[in-house]
Amino acid sequence: MPGRSDDSPNLLGKAKGIILIMLAVFALSFGAGYAAGKLKIADIAKIRASKLADLSRNLETKVPVYGPLLQKYKTWERERLFGALAKTKIVKTMFTIFFNNWIMGNLTMSVRSAFLAPMLLYPVGKFIQGLTFAQTRVTYQTWGMFLGEFGGYFLVICGTLCVVLWTLFYRKFRFSSRGAAFFDGLKVFFVLYLASGFILLFSSYVETMSLVEMTIR
Repeated sequence: MPGRSDDSPNLLGKAKGIILIMLAVFALSFGAGYAAGKLKIADIAKIRASKLADLSRNLETKVPVYGPLLQKYKTWERERLFGALAKTKIVKTMFTIFFNNWIMGNLTMSVRSAFLAPMLLYPVGKFIQGLTFAQTRVTYQTWGMFLGEFGGYFLVICGTLCVVLWTLFYRKFRFSSRGAAFFDGLKVFFVLYLASGFILLFSSYVETMSLVEMTIR
């Protein structure tokens, strides 16, 4: 049929290459940062203070219009979160964190991935994370939050890349047309986005319990 790919049932198979490449980039970047930290080749305080690290962390805030809106949202979200924490409203705290991660955090990841160029900073961010884990005290809860957020965001990044790369290079990925590639990419994106929600719900629970524990202390 026009507008459909020749092998739609195998969409996740098509996505596998992108997922594996991104997983390798993460493993190498995070692993390099962790090794550099343990071997004391790099210092986390100096790296965090660098312009490249600042750009990696705050790229979105430098975008006209979008940046200021994002800053306003963050201020609103922090006030709502700390207000719920102060009253020990566990469910409200958890879903505030979940909304921030699943909706806003994933929106940020999608925008970065869609424009492709910002993804050049992805290895930088993962290197810094590896370095941080190597040179700071990390609890099991921190590992749980990190793995949950990484897994959730990672799936959405890969889903977005599928939409963009399949659409741009639809012949290379063996789609019948650019339109078929785009819509089949969206199918994969929404599947991965939903899976991301389950993972981020878990990490939101872990983060909530950690925050409540610190508040009680």
